Amino acid sequence: MYLRRLGPGLLAYALSFFVIASWWEAHHRLFSPIVRYDHLLIRLNSFFLLVISITPFLVAILFDYGPGGSTPAAQTQLAIILYAAVQAVGGLILLGVWRHATAGHRLVPAELPAEWIRATEWQQWLGVGVFVVSMPVALLSPLAAELVWIAMVFGRMVRHRAPTVRRSLPPTALRER
Repeated sequence: MYLRRLGPGLLAYALSFFVIASWWEAHHRLFSPIVRYDHLLIRLNSFFLLVISITPFLVAILFDYGPGGSTPAAQTQLAIILYAAVQAVGGLILLGVWRHATAGHRLVPAELPAEWIRATEWQQWLGVGVFVVSMPVALLSPLAAELVWIAMVFGRMVRHRAPTVRRSLPPTALRER
């Protein structure tokens, strides 16, 4: 049945939607305390936009070569690894944005606590880690690699239930957008 063959593509699309939504949320969180900008910040942000804008192309590759089809395993693994690698690069770019903005409180208020800066950086590393971990998993099971990505979505949901440092910041440390 034709609809059954769409299953892997729909799964890839749904996962990519949540991945893009997670990156958007991370981007929003990173930019909330940024009160100034410079040329490098704009350039890094543009590279992040490049990663996000290529995601639909990568989803098409996942649909064509992803798990569940008749594609040879090596091509399926490569499609999963390519997707994960590009998403990991996106996370590293956002990490670069954060480090650039917070180094010496360059683009953030001086009263932004160091603990919040470190916690936000750690959250970025976790997002990158999910995609990095999924790459070798894809060599064993491409479907399992995609399931690893779901861990990021659930991880973000659990994080939102936990109290955040944001609530304890002085009002001048963050701008609401």
